[in-house]
Amino acid sequence: MAAPTINLRDLSVLIADQNTYVSKIAHNMLRGFGTNNVVEVRHAMGAIQALSGQKIDVMLCDAHLPPHGGLSLIRAIRRKTDNENRTLPILLMSADTRELAIRQARDAGANMVIAKPMSPAGLYDRLAWLALTPRQFVDASAYFGPDRRFKAERHQGNRRKDDNDIVIAEASDASPVQADSLLGAGRTGRD
Repeated sequence: MAAPTINLRDLSVLIADQNTYVSKIAHNMLRGFGTNNVVEVRHAMGAIQALSGQKIDVMLCDAHLPPHGGLSLIRAIRRKTDNENRTLPILLMSADTRELAIRQARDAGANMVIAKPMSPAGLYDRLAWLALTPRQFVDASAYFGPDRRFKAERHQGNRRKDDNDIVIAEASDASPVQADSLLGAGRTGRD
């Protein structure tokens, strides 16, 4: 089965990274995927302002975002009960991909971690994974975020024999899957 094609054209993506060079590279990758609305900010307050001022579909957040780091920003977004962006899909960008760092990102409420330096294929894969395998949100006393129990298999990877077939898009199909509606399904925070 060919990898599914997703349409990122109508998504609004927020890149929160203090490093202008890295941010521009991510921005250019997203533009290469067809994304028309990319917002860049350099610190946590800029991210909060961007989230409150417009509709954002996905956030890419640097692990070392000033002033307190990306994990603090993610916790702030996830824990505020009246925050309309509470279920926003968040990819944490980090050069530290040790198991402990991944666990800390997961426990803060990040949907996934993407390793820096990013490749276009890696970024696209993570965005497709978010769109095609949305996870329910867990609301517990000490945690709010995507269900932490998830198996790291590729979205088009091994399937069980009793799984239903899902047709995403034919390779020749001119209309790829709309990621905006797929990402929206995971943002409700309910079954």
